[in-house]
Amino acid sequence: MNSNQTHLAKWLVAELEVFAEIDLDRPGTRDSWLTGMLRHGIPFTPSYWTGNDSPGAKMRLVRAATQLEQKGLLTRVTEPNRDRTTHVIPSPELISATIDQLGDEASMDAVIAALSQTDWGAGIARRLADAGADAASVAR
Repeated sequence: MNSNQTHLAKWLVAELEVFAEIDLDRPGTRDSWLTGMLRHGIPFTPSYWTGNDSPGAKMRLVRAATQLEQKGLLTRVTEPNRDRTTHVIPSPELISATIDQLGDEASMDAVIAALSQTDWGAGIARRLADAGADAASVAR
């Protein structure tokens, strides 16, 4: 993976870890970000992740998502009738490799817990748990 793809993958793992900490049973915790995370995938927010630094920084993450999709490491969910990415679903291989790279900075248990709560991620969580969360090489 190139540096932009790695940067995006790290943001996706961070989003999952944040999601794992949210008490979904607490009244008033539902909003569009949570609903999107539960139903569609990780909300794709490159402007937030880049801190609105520049359009170029945002576009690097957009291109990274497309490249990861072409490698089979990510699925993009797009708006109807447009190619605008709204959510992304990382593959188990991408998650494992990213957590392996992050080491102690990331928690596979938290990521599996987060994925298990979603409509789209339960199967990914099972695959990660079944594999013992062994990191897979994605240096393609």
